[in-house]
Formats: sequence, C-alpha cells, structure tokens
Amino acid sequence: MNRDPVFLRCSVAVFRTLLLLLPWLAHAGTNEAVDVVHQVREAGEGPVTVIFESGLGDTLEVWRQVQHTIATNCTRTLSYNRAGYPGSDPARTTRDAATIVGELRAELRRRGVPPPYVLVGHSLGGLYMQYFARQYADEVAGLLLVDSTHWNQRLLLGAPTERADGRGRVVLFMDYTARRELNDSTLAGQQVLTSPPARHIPTIVLSSTGVFLGETPARRAEAARLQEEIVGDFPGAEHVRVERSGHYIQKDRPEVVVRAIRKLAGCEK
Repeated sequence: MNRDPVFLRCSVAVFRTLLLLLPWLAHAGTNEAVDVVHQVREAGEGPVTVIFESGLGDTLEVWRQVQHTIATNCTRTLSYNRAGYPGSDPARTTRDAATIVGELRAELRRRGVPPPYVLVGHSLGGLYMQYFARQYADEVAGLLLVDSTHWNQRLLLGAPTERADGRGRVVLFMDYTARRELNDSTLAGQQVLTSPPARHIPTIVLSSTGVFLGETPARRAEAARLQEEIVGDFPGAEHVRVERSGHYIQKDRPEVVVRAIRKLAGCEK
C-alpha cells in the first residue's frame, strides 16, 4: 500500500469530491425529478398566478419592479431562483427544460399554487416556459416570452453581470450552475422542439430591437428571424418589437412587460 503523505492527501481529496458528487451522479443523464427547495418570492392575490422565469445567470431580482407592479395592481405572482442559484438547493440533476420545469411544478404543488398560470420567461427562461406551455397546456392561461431563446439558438459563452450604467447586462463571468444550464441548453431546445405542438394559448412575444453584446447587423437580423419563428410556433401569438430596449426588456421598458402581463392575466381595465 502506498503510504506517501502526498498520495494519501490526494486520495482523501478525491474521495471527498466523489462524496459531494454522488447525489448528482445518481441522477445524471435522467429527467428524474428530485425534491428541490427554491428561494421564492410570492406577492399579490388573484385567480391567476403569474410565474416568472429568469434567464441564464439571473435571479428573481431581475423581476422585482415588474412583479411588484403586477402583484399590487393585477393578480398573484411568484418568482423564484432555480436550483443552484442563491437561496435554493444545489442543482443535482441535468439542467434541461424537462428537469427544470419538473422542479418548478413540484415547488408550485408544495406551496399550494394551483393553475391557471400566466408563464413569463426571459431569455433562456423563455425556452423553459415554452416547454411548460407545450407540455401542460391545460394549466396555462397565457404565455409571455421576453426576448426568449429559440429552441435551436446557440447561446453565448458567459453569464451576465451588471454594467456600470445599470442598463442591460454584459457577459463577463459564469458560475458552475449557469455553465451547466448552458451546456444543457441544446438538450432543452430539443425537448421543446419535440414537445406536443403548441395549442392556442394566448401568447405575446416581446423582442428587443437594440444591439446586444456588440451584435453585427447579420447577427441582429438572425436574432430577429429566430423571434419570428417562435411567434410562428404559437398559433395566434402577438409579436411586439420593443423599441429603445436591449435584451433586458423588463429593465429597459418595464411598462411594456407589465402591459403584456396585465393583458394575459385579464387585468386590463
């Protein structure tokens, strides 16, 4: 037996690492739901619950202003941090659409938040909400996609952090959970594409018109084309091109997002 101190220390470190990874390895490559407790913010009352899903690397704080407005003047709301984000349990399984939506639905059941839901998804969160709407259409009263990721869209490497001016985000750093979501985004897109065809769920697609992360004109044109494809996948969807807004429409033009949610939730006066 090798009794070299360096060898023994390395062996102990490897063993401890394996112990930490065992819960994740047990579920890796499966869509088996695990019990995840999320950081959640609930506010407001009403017959419909608006569910907010954030984009890659973002937390529920990205919805604070919009959620407060809807909770005060419209209906019940719920925002949350996915597994692996601050305040939530670690992400122990694949980070594909089926797993993430399964974890969200388990949280809604645990909290006694029944349908109908108005689903609101930004960026990669929009891809997850497309999956939710196509798999569980009977539970969905409306779908709002905020500059949503397309099911066949290649994501940029990186995760967001605030710019000095507070408007929009730039990709600088990526933590472990965000990297896993990025790695599994192709699988998430395949799951959306192979889901049942979208039924006639009232749907609004908000698309930014500003340049994001130094896009070339060709990339901006491609982004616009992908948004049109998303619109075409949901019968009767309304497409709103939001002027004077970057990728974070809920920050640049929160009133547009609030107006769309109020329409889908039936809160228009």
